[in-house]
Order: sequence, then C-alpha cells, then structure tokens
Amino acid sequence: MAGYLEKGIIWLHKKIAKDIWQMQIELPLTAREAKPGQFIHMKVNDPRYLLRRPISIAGTDPEKGLVEIIYRIVGKGTEAMSHLKEGDVVDSLGPLGTSFSMDKDHIVGIGGGIGIAPILFMARQARPGQMTVVIGGRNKEEVFWKDLFPDTVRKMIVTTDDGSYGIKGFSVSVLPQMFAEEKVDEACVCGPAIMMKTAAEMAKTAGVYCEVSVERRMGCGIGTCLGCVCDKKSGEGHYKVCTDGPVFNAEEVVL
Repeated sequence: MAGYLEKGIIWLHKKIAKDIWQMQIELPLTAREAKPGQFIHMKVNDPRYLLRRPISIAGTDPEKGLVEIIYRIVGKGTEAMSHLKEGDVVDSLGPLGTSFSMDKDHIVGIGGGIGIAPILFMARQARPGQMTVVIGGRNKEEVFWKDLFPDTVRKMIVTTDDGSYGIKGFSVSVLPQMFAEEKVDEACVCGPAIMMKTAAEMAKTAGVYCEVSVERRMGCGIGTCLGCVCDKKSGEGHYKVCTDGPVFNAEEVVL
C-alpha cells in the first residue's frame, strides 16, 4: 500500500522533554489504517527542505481521526517542524511500511531512544496483559516515556545507564533472565542498531521469534530512490526499508 496523501490540521503540539516533541494531527485515513511499526512521511512547511521526514506513529484515535507522533530534534528539518503551531496544516503521506505482528499471546516490546514510539503504539493496541515493555535511556529524563504507556501492559521495566531511575544498565541486560524464566512468544525491538542486534541475538539464543524495526534515511518513502536499502542476511541483495520494512524478521536482515 502506498499510503494516503492527506493535509491535516495540528490539534496538539508541545515539548515533552529535552528536544522531544509530541504532535497530534487530524489525518482520518491514516488513523483508520495505521498499524504499530508503520510511519508517516511528513513534509516540512518550509521551502528550504524539499524531502519529507519519516516519523514513526506513536498512536492513533480512529474515532477522532488523529495520528500521534513523538519526534526528536536531530537536524534542521525537525528543528523547523518544532516551530509549527496548533492549527497549522501539514502534508502527510501514510501509513507507510510494514508493521509488527500482534498475534502472539505474550509479546515483549524493547525500545530505546526515540525508537520507543512504535513500542508505545503496540502497547496502546495490545490486549490487556499481552505485552511486557522494556524501555531504556541514559538517565531519568530520557525515560519520560514510562508515563505514556497504558496500565493494560503486563509489566513495565525501565532501565537507565546511570541508575537514576529503574534498573541500572542497558535495556537488553534484563532479557536473558526474562527469556529464561517466562514464556515469551515474540520480541519486538526498536532503537539504536547495536541494541537491536544484541536483543535479536539474545532472542535467537532463547528460541524466541524476534522482529526489528530498522531505521534508515528515507528520501521518497515509496521505494523508488533506493536511499534506504539494507542488506539481506542471505547475502542475496538488499531490502528497501521504506517498503519491505521498516519491520523485519530479525533472521532476514543484517543489523
């Protein structure tokens, strides 16, 4: 599916942490179809930035037609986005890409950095008790996400590198014990590449099916520019992350 080209009004736009912004946009077609792991391709309302920005969907409200994104300012494009006001109209193409599977009984969602957004969307869509969530950050300020998750999650585990909140250490450090002590049907991972690679290796060792959400720079979002390719683990060519992904079986893609 190529997604819907929609112009939507910004209902909510606010800073929620250092360099982190939350935005809700009225995009009824996208809100109706979006699944966890998919993204929208947003056009920045500034003629200096021609390429769209891929932003993971953090949640939807199909009844109100709203799509929520949470993004970090990482360059001039997202800096320009942060100056948009409630009531402004933005141009969006979405939902795009593949999604996480949600058909397992016990899913462990592991997220780090801004990669927590797809895990948040999963938790908001999951059945009560279906998901355990593991999120990590450098310090207490970076794990503000914990307050956004619904109370329907089975368990929430928070780690910080400096120990200022939750368990001291990296998010992946809790996985071996969890995989050994609990029946986990699937692990879904999104975040820094080294974290995803480590989590995928731990899941494989434990015999747990694992899906990963791969991040790449995306120029077109529809598979034509080839700017976002990643290698197939089979060694036989490449995947286009924007259309073949961003969500992949961890056994099929080189992380």
